[in-house]
Amino acid sequence: MAVTTAYDGLAHEWDAAAGLVYRPLARSLVAASPVALAGRLVLDIGSGTGAVAQAAAARGARVVAVDRSTEMVSYGSAQGWPAVVADVLALPLRGGVFDAAVAGFLLNHLPPAAALAELARVVCPGGVVLASTWAGGQRDSAKAAIDAVVASWGWVPPAWYQAMREQVEHESGNPERLAATAREAGLVSVRAWAHREDLGLLDSHAVVAYRLATPQIAPWVGALDPSARAELVRQALVAVRPHAPGWRPAAVLLAGRVRGQPS
Repeated sequence: MAVTTAYDGLAHEWDAAAGLVYRPLARSLVAASPVALAGRLVLDIGSGTGAVAQAAAARGARVVAVDRSTEMVSYGSAQGWPAVVADVLALPLRGGVFDAAVAGFLLNHLPPAAALAELARVVCPGGVVLASTWAGGQRDSAKAAIDAVVASWGWVPPAWYQAMREQVEHESGNPERLAATAREAGLVSVRAWAHREDLGLLDSHAVVAYRLATPQIAPWVGALDPSARAELVRQALVAVRPHAPGWRPAAVLLAGRVRGQPS
């Protein structure tokens, strides 16, 4: 398995479980736009099941969703927006078409410079590029508690996930480095900052469901027999209970503009 296929077969579980975390984060990212998105044409790139598309549409944007996973983008597009199956590094779209491009937790999967340059290409002069990634160099106690339980059962992080952490996170997860990369990609008025998302009253069951739905863990959990899976979940709930109340996952948000004046 590679990162390009890691999300295949996970759409329903991802939307139901991981969506509890990604939807609030998507709303925060869209709210960070330096211009109002109502009435504007917005590209949700790396859309998954559509958390960013939902947030943008709720603000009155006209949304087009793009993702490499046919299943993911089909699941999201059932909510009514046009969808395209494509690679962010080679978008089959004309340059300068969109008023904004939004990449929620995409840049932590691939070289940020190339992805940001392609996003900038498809956005009109003066348009907006928004992105979020997971913050690097910080220990997340809730995630770590669950990961320790699954590791004790024999889970080993897949090679694609290890490579992503080792090769990309030092850049994507650091606000200063990510901002510098965005400027090198041609963006101006760039801001990047650390953000801790308030998830409200997310309980231990929701935190465990989110973590076990992530693509580096979900296939391994899915291969367990039902009784073993139930015991794994029980142990994960015990482990995460002290960390779940008030859990605020750390992200990096980025906002920039494409050089030039709006036409």
